[in-house]
Amino acid sequence: MIALMWSALLCAALAPMVRVSAQGFTSNETGLQDTADKAGFTTNLDCLDEEGGCIPAFIGTFVNALLGIFGALFLALIMWGGIQYMFAQGDKTKIEKAQATLKNAILGMVIVAASYAIASYVLDALTEAVETGGTAGAPPA
Repeated sequence: MIALMWSALLCAALAPMVRVSAQGFTSNETGLQDTADKAGFTTNLDCLDEEGGCIPAFIGTFVNALLGIFGALFLALIMWGGIQYMFAQGDKTKIEKAQATLKNAILGMVIVAASYAIASYVLDALTEAVETGGTAGAPPA
């Protein structure tokens, strides 16, 4: 359970890093578009001409799916803890085990949400500082 929470924390901490991309790199410069055209595949993706190409969009989709899986996992753990609590029938050890399951599930959900929010805020601030040349929020000279 602890390992699962640490892996969730790590994934959530790394999740917002999808916005980091190589400067000036677009998917059109890789030759993959020409290969897809010759193979008969149509790729009408808007992100092909954006900086970084479609890679950040695909990573963002993966991270959102991963967060959805973690949300479902935590929901299942909370339900399992509730079922354990209902079937404890007054047995103190079973009640304590059920309460520990509920507490750990809620704590894991809070950790994942907080780490995602903190990392997202920090990366947004860094991105803004890099785009403005480090003068974001500085008084005019």
